[in-house]
Amino acid sequence: MAVAVRKEKSTKRPRRLMLCAKNAPRAKLPERRRRRPPERRSVAKAVSRSHYPSSSAVHYDNFVERLEDLGYDDVFPGKVLNAETSGMIAMEYNFDPVFEDAAEKGEEEERDLKARPEVEDKSLLPSRPPVVTIMGHVDHGKTTILDYLRKSSVAAGEAGGITQHIGAFSVPLSGSGKSITFLDTPGHAAFLAMRQRGANITDIVVLVVAADDSVKPQTLESLRCAREAGVPILVAINKIDKPEADVERVKNDLARHGVEIEDFGGDTQVICVSGKTGKGMEDLEEATVTLSEILDHRAEADGPVEGWVVEATTKSSGRVATVLVKRGTLRPGAVIVAGKTWGRVRTLKNEAGQIVHEAGPGIPVEVDGWRHQPSAGDEVLQAPNEQKAGDVVEYRQEKEERERTAQDMEAINETRRVEQERRAREKAEESAKKSSGTAAIDAPPSPAETASTAQKEPGQLTVPFIIKADVSGSAEAVAAYIPSLTSPLIAPQILQSGIGPVHESDIEFAATVGGHIIAFNLPANNDAKAAAEAKGVRILENNIIYRVLDDVKEVLEGKLPPLVTQRVLGEAEVSVSFDIDIGRRKRMWIAGCKVRNGVVGKGSRVRVMRGSEKIYDGTISSLKNVKKDVQEMRKGTECGIGFDMWEHFKVGDQVQTYEEVSEKRRL
Repeated sequence: MAVAVRKEKSTKRPRRLMLCAKNAPRAKLPERRRRRPPERRSVAKAVSRSHYPSSSAVHYDNFVERLEDLGYDDVFPGKVLNAETSGMIAMEYNFDPVFEDAAEKGEEEERDLKARPEVEDKSLLPSRPPVVTIMGHVDHGKTTILDYLRKSSVAAGEAGGITQHIGAFSVPLSGSGKSITFLDTPGHAAFLAMRQRGANITDIVVLVVAADDSVKPQTLESLRCAREAGVPILVAINKIDKPEADVERVKNDLARHGVEIEDFGGDTQVICVSGKTGKGMEDLEEATVTLSEILDHRAEADGPVEGWVVEATTKSSGRVATVLVKRGTLRPGAVIVAGKTWGRVRTLKNEAGQIVHEAGPGIPVEVDGWRHQPSAGDEVLQAPNEQKAGDVVEYRQEKEERERTAQDMEAINETRRVEQERRAREKAEESAKKSSGTAAIDAPPSPAETASTAQKEPGQLTVPFIIKADVSGSAEAVAAYIPSLTSPLIAPQILQSGIGPVHESDIEFAATVGGHIIAFNLPANNDAKAAAEAKGVRILENNIIYRVLDDVKEVLEGKLPPLVTQRVLGEAEVSVSFDIDIGRRKRMWIAGCKVRNGVVGKGSRVRVMRGSEKIYDGTISSLKNVKKDVQEMRKGTECGIGFDMWEHFKVGDQVQTYEEVSEKRRL
């Protein structure tokens, strides 16, 4: 972050700042008799210790000495100083630090695009269709209600009968003749980010609750999203046609969770409907239109376009994104920026795939012509030309890189310090080796180095995954959902997430890292499957979100080492020891034992305990009854036991035979 440097005299004497490392004593600096007026100096957000002196016209050795006087004992050349520390040090050199925030703000205003300020008096603006988001728990009938209003059947095409990605539809209502834009959000727990986006860009939330299921976790989650967004709520109690429906129970549950419904003296309207039979749907339509008229939604139809990316995917025609226009009118040929990409609009299509010539405020439309794939939730702003759009994207990428560098500063400092210590130790060892003429003894690693090594080589196994999905929202949901399977023994690691079919590069990447590919809601690709099998890569194909978790869980369990348990088969006690002749002038010591429990068998795994200490773990090589070799001896019998390559037993030792049972671990 660069800062302007201004020469300016100051009548105020700057207050002396003492910089101290944590728990370091404050060092008192000698007072100067006379001070020149402080010179303004720019301070970057992050600057290395070796670069700071040259940027401040200070001699390097004097700078290091000053840092040590101020209490910094870990002053290695690669250390990165943050803006606050750099500014405080600058004041010690009689500089008046000017931080980059002001300069960066000016650069942002010059290079970035921002939405226009809201018009104070909207009464003269044209009205726009309200944006209504349907939210609720999975399988409570949200899409069925929308299908009835649209006179279509989206739910029939949904995998598993649940909505997998956010849908935006402009619906002309037959009763009122008005048009309403509906957003249908998924109800499954994995799609929290989609529900939050739906709540943030909407005007009204219709909270759907099944009459036979009442309030569920995602109902409360949807309620929280709507409250955080400050959006008015209508409650639709669905499935009232079912015999087990209990409307009063639903109302009581809602009231218990803070929903002030009209029946109990509140202002939240509750409508009982059946998306299957159509009962109460006219009441829901009327309540939605009435509330939108009260709220009186208006927006400018002219001026630069503003909006939001609702969903993004890749089709045969290229990269496309569903954009909900907020202000202005979007037409083909317009240059728009979304997040860190831009594009020139080639075509606009409505939800039915028909080409439209323009889209005004409150209208969702599918846009193609993107240079790169935008992300769901990105703000869309119109740029005056392609050059400006490219400059905006470049600035945003630079800003993201600076912010990432600032966040990684502490990790960078720690890594560089450990590396500095390692080099210093190696140099000391080399010097000692040269001076003594003998090999130097390896010094133990420092605690920081040990911690760093432990961080790189944890006991927890990691299994890499690459996610490919039909739309960006689904990829985002799967990537957020899979880490819930993390356990102390194993954890899934998302290497990359993208949209579109599985390509050869994805298979090569997965084969290189030993990972797996998750193909969510994508059409079957036999060629990719065959290529993956040839390279030993498994493609987990599924189109239902909760089954993805089962597939990943199966993969993780297959990577875990088996759970080995020991089951005791028999117990005996050494009563006497004697030796026998085994031929070729060799003798073998035998433990005369009495079997106390179970069965003692020849060739069994055995451990010998002396008190609480295990003194032998091996196998039984010889088992005799009197002078006969036997295969096993049972409880209450006496036998002679010979141990494989071990004869140091004593009278009173406890002998246990056991078997190891291997079981598959479960998460």
